[in-house]
Amino acid sequence: MAQYLNKYFASVFNETNEELRNNGNLTNGTKDKEVDITISEVKAKLEQLNGSKSGGPDNLHPRILKELAHELASPLAKFFNKSLNSGVVPFDWRIANIVPIFKKGKKSDPGNYRPVSLTSVVCKILEKILKEKVVRDIEANGNWDKLQHGFTKGRSCQTNLISFFEKVTDFLDKGNAVDLIYLNFSKAFDIVPHGELLVKLEKIGINMKVERWISNWLKGRLQRVILKGELSGWRKVTSGVPQGSVL
Repeated sequence: MAQYLNKYFASVFNETNEELRNNGNLTNGTKDKEVDITISEVKAKLEQLNGSKSGGPDNLHPRILKELAHELASPLAKFFNKSLNSGVVPFDWRIANIVPIFKKGKKSDPGNYRPVSLTSVVCKILEKILKEKVVRDIEANGNWDKLQHGFTKGRSCQTNLISFFEKVTDFLDKGNAVDLIYLNFSKAFDIVPHGELLVKLEKIGINMKVERWISNWLKGRLQRVILKGELSGWRKVTSGVPQGSVL
């Protein structure tokens, strides 16, 4: 079953994204300012880890990392800065164990499972720090859409609904008609073109070193499914972003 599910999950990837990703120009438009990851940033993220969560393929459990936050903060900060400045992303950070989460319908239908990626917890710490820096860059450049509620700190489905209903009731109170169109993008996480994603990041003006790191983080990714102790073989990930990752 694990092999069957992994074959299906990999079948939705867009193979053409490999060429897009390699041909993307990563030298124009982004700022090459110095990015420094501090010991205090790393220590704070280590202390915030949920010790009950699962680890990734590297078998480093978050509970151990959390309990050793004081001892690990300094060496990890040095390691993170080295990775960011060189653009080198370790192989263990580019592989994922996929846990299939059943949604609804027939359990025999692989399309009824959502693939959640369990990746390196150490890498996730760096991802969280980089995410905050990316968001700050986007906001500073005036490229953050004020209408966006998804993946936005302090916002949620509830804030989106409140904002939506306020606008609808305002229109109705003024005697206007309201038409609604709902869109759902199938396999949205899985089919994001890597090349187009990098071009988008370049256009919104994120730091060039961060952009290069993300580019290499997306390259050469592999995944396998783990189900009831059974492990599938590895398969290439040629598009999309891992569900369950921070970035």
